[in-house]
Amino acid sequence: MTALVQSTDATIPKLIDRASAALIAAKTSAEVLEARDYARVAYDAAKSAGRMAKAKKAHEDVMGAVYRAQADALLIEARAKIRLADEYDAAQERGEVAKGSVRTDIVAADNDVRPATASEIGLRRDEIHEARKFRDSEAADPGKTERTLNEIVARGEEPTKAKLRAEISGNKSPANDPEPIDPLEAKLLKDFENLTEDGWADTYVGLMIANQELRFENENLRHEVSKLKSQIKEFEGDQAETIRRQANTIRHKESEMFRANDKADKALARAKHLERELNELKKLGVAV
Repeated sequence: MTALVQSTDATIPKLIDRASAALIAAKTSAEVLEARDYARVAYDAAKSAGRMAKAKKAHEDVMGAVYRAQADALLIEARAKIRLADEYDAAQERGEVAKGSVRTDIVAADNDVRPATASEIGLRRDEIHEARKFRDSEAADPGKTERTLNEIVARGEEPTKAKLRAEISGNKSPANDPEPIDPLEAKLLKDFENLTEDGWADTYVGLMIANQELRFENENLRHEVSKLKSQIKEFEGDQAETIRRQANTIRHKESEMFRANDKADKALARAKHLERELNELKKLGVAV
């Protein structure tokens, strides 16, 4: 069994299971965001495995497993987006989230009375728009997202985010809506192709160190959030304004924590890929 198949059969399904479990257990918008980010990590890992599989001219069964994993991750992410759309709209109706942009030249950015903006709760305007499109599509035709992904995989095609958006919107060709390529990721892939055996080892060690640093940062943020939550419990009666201010701080810290966790997971995924490549070289008798 090759390293690629081991990755497809073990690591990626675990990432998908974690994302699915997180979404099922999510009770707050922050937890739904975390589940969405877990699904994105799983999708990125499956997509990377697909690129490696194509480069190695893997068997159709392997490619099918990779595409299935991508589809599962995309489905979880889509369901998280649908929940976010509902919760975001409900928060706007309750006055907790601004319905338009907030003019900080009139209302100061640190004003505790004003409602939070989309960016402050970890969302971009285009993400909200896309989430509402998925929500409305499912409301009009329940199960459409899952059926669409299954059809793409059944055709032997890669289920990309761009292809899913195109087919959900009724445009069967995503040619005018290509999936964006991260310039940093493209550069890293090019550098990886040119690495020597020693370079692979050095890069692997560097990624592992970076992963540990990111996880340390994430743990510090987690402790800070926990401390702030404990402080909130100590406030009583007419301390509503103070509690609201502390709650806003917690949301900011949780968003930072999710981003740090996402970075750590991606770094670990890249490190795992390099580790498997090193093991393959060792099996072939190449000195590393």
